[in-house]
Amino acid sequence: MKPKKLTPEPQRELFRVELSFLVDANHPLVKPGAQINWAAFEEHLAPAYHDETGALEIDTRLMVALGYLKHQHDLSDEAVVAGWVENPYW
Repeated sequence: MKPKKLTPEPQRELFRVELSFLVDANHPLVKPGAQINWAAFEEHLAPAYHDETGALEIDTRLMVALGYLKHQHDLSDEAVVAGWVENPYW
């Protein structure tokens, strides 16, 4: 299935803090995220998605970022997901 489009508004729920307030914008993993043309990734990866079949929708940015971290740190799928859950910079 194709990934959902993110809404441009940041979440503003009670007792929830935006991630941008928790992480250092100069961290080596944060800086590239602001410079990458995510729309180009979505356009190039769109043919890999099917409108009606497949796994639940996962954001393209998350898939690309986790793939990068997996490659960078030579991790298994399980290890990269565990790192993503525990590390806000991931």
